[in-house]
Amino acid sequence: MRILIADSDGGYRQTSAILGRFVEDLLGLTGAREAVRVQWPAPGAVGRRRSHTWESSAAAGVADLNRLVRLHPSDDLVLIGACCGTRVIHDWMDAHPEDLDRVVAVGLVADPFRPSDRWLVGTSDPGGQGVAGLRRGPIPERTHWLSVSGDPLSGVQPTNLLRGAVRDSTLTPAQVYDDLLENLPDTRTRFALRLHVVNNPALWSPHLLRQLDDATDTLTTYRDAGYAARYEADGDGASPLGRLARVIADRVAQEQAA
Repeated sequence: MRILIADSDGGYRQTSAILGRFVEDLLGLTGAREAVRVQWPAPGAVGRRRSHTWESSAAAGVADLNRLVRLHPSDDLVLIGACCGTRVIHDWMDAHPEDLDRVVAVGLVADPFRPSDRWLVGTSDPGGQGVAGLRRGPIPERTHWLSVSGDPLSGVQPTNLLRGAVRDSTLTPAQVYDDLLENLPDTRTRFALRLHVVNNPALWSPHLLRQLDDATDTLTTYRDAGYAARYEADGDGASPLGRLARVIADRVAQEQAA
């Protein structure tokens, strides 16, 4: 059993502290041989003459993930994706259906592609959906989505104007948010211009002012990052990440007993 992880930013550092603790728990619960972080380059400028898009960066991650899969052809797999790294997992599953019988479970944390009707068993509906669109993947019965209420990447409302900004960009949703926050307009009119709402009559509605405020609130939530602590918060006995680790471990145990 191998655990392969596509973390949030595609860098070459260790996993984030929160995800690192989750992976340690998962290793202990499943008895996996090791957990390995997939490497994928951060989107954006690479040099003076070339740059990576989220798509091309994820493609590099898919190649590295496939390399790791091929290193141990007889081992079962658990795939973990976090935030914008979930695209690597989604794209690899779509590109390699011949290897999906080896995938025991998939865990997607704060997935920008989370469908609105998918959340972790044993937890309440976090609301909203992924800001980058909806992807169920080829094995939804083995895929476990984890989101918390108010997550600005995996839990926005369908009418949130940031969905259009993410769709129109070649960068990750997190990078789109960072760019907007760097020079966040101080009026609704300027914000509407920044989001190209004024030039898109399809987005005009009686609720436009509220939608602009909702988009601003989403960016503020992302910047303050307080929502991230909810993934480790102990509610009625276990944190959301702890629950995800247990759900995946139970799935592994069922597969091993079969």
